[in-house]
Amino acid sequence: MHILALHGFTGRGCDFEFISNLIGGVWRCPDLPGHGPDPQLDCSPEATIRFIENEFLQGDYSNLKDLKILLGYSMGARAAMQHVLTNSWAWDALVLISPQPGIKNMRERISRKDSDEILANRILHEGTRNFIESWQQTDLIKSQDRISSELRVVMQTARYEHTSQGLATSLREFGQGQCPNLWPKIKDLTLPTLIITGSEDTLYTEIAKNMIKINTSINKEVKSQLAIINNAGHAPHLERPEITATTILKFMEKIDR
Repeated sequence: MHILALHGFTGRGCDFEFISNLIGGVWRCPDLPGHGPDPQLDCSPEATIRFIENEFLQGDYSNLKDLKILLGYSMGARAAMQHVLTNSWAWDALVLISPQPGIKNMRERISRKDSDEILANRILHEGTRNFIESWQQTDLIKSQDRISSELRVVMQTARYEHTSQGLATSLREFGQGQCPNLWPKIKDLTLPTLIITGSEDTLYTEIAKNMIKINTSINKEVKSQLAIINNAGHAPHLERPEITATTILKFMEKIDR
């Protein structure tokens, strides 16, 4: 089993270290464009798809019996969906954690783009460390306080290595206001797909329910399912890694090659 895992905004590839040990297999967990100490500064959707394609080509998929899984969390889920919709042949299954396919309303997209620009300027003004610490206090992210102290230390150290230019560019070029609206293409997701959300993240759980409803109503043969992790917020793979790992393993066992 080979898994390419894509982190969320301000995350790092090392975020998946704990859950990858629980699940097993061969993992590739790169830092996405705009992230890490020496980031790729072309963060556009097109560049992000090329980035994933390059990561795929660097993987060892010589054993055809091994499942090839693309996993994405939040921003990484957005990137994963964009890649799968143009390269579904590359993967055997898709795992999306707290995904958002896009903003349907054009006026709302423009408003989000404007707010992302304000946030990008704030990152450049405050610097990485100050921004990371304030970002972690937002309602969406604060539930990550329950992450184990051991993992939090690793994650925090890695996040402080981001550059303010990289994070700002990620927001400007790959924020929700900039990325295409993928809702009309949800019906084209034909891979077996597992969507995971936290029970406390009601907004993204509702989004996930709508995605499953659209996909399964049109593609009745597609094995898509939703798993809601109790006592978890926006990042169930970090907040409740054991149950999330078990959920992913059970899903993989059902995939018919």
